[in-house]
Amino acid sequence: MSFKVRRSEAFKKNFKVLTKKDEPLKNRLRKKMEQILEHPENHDMKTGNLRGIYGVHVNPYVILYRIVGDVVEFVLVDHHDNIYK
Repeated sequence: MSFKVRRSEAFKKNFKVLTKKDEPLKNRLRKKMEQILEHPENHDMKTGNLRGIYGVHVNPYVILYRIVGDVVEFVLVDHHDNIYK
């Protein structure tokens, strides 16, 4: 199945800030996003306050996303400590 991509404003903002001066991180995050789009259901679904959202680690960062029909919406990317406060 081919998924469409949507990025939240929070995701866009944090992605830009985190990767502004870190090209290797940008490449790692983009590669992981491509892997997510290939098989989005194969990752860990979160519980508690993040119920219904999937999370993938790109140490020390986490990409949060959800699947809505045929759309993968990237919700947030941030440092692990900030995600799980």
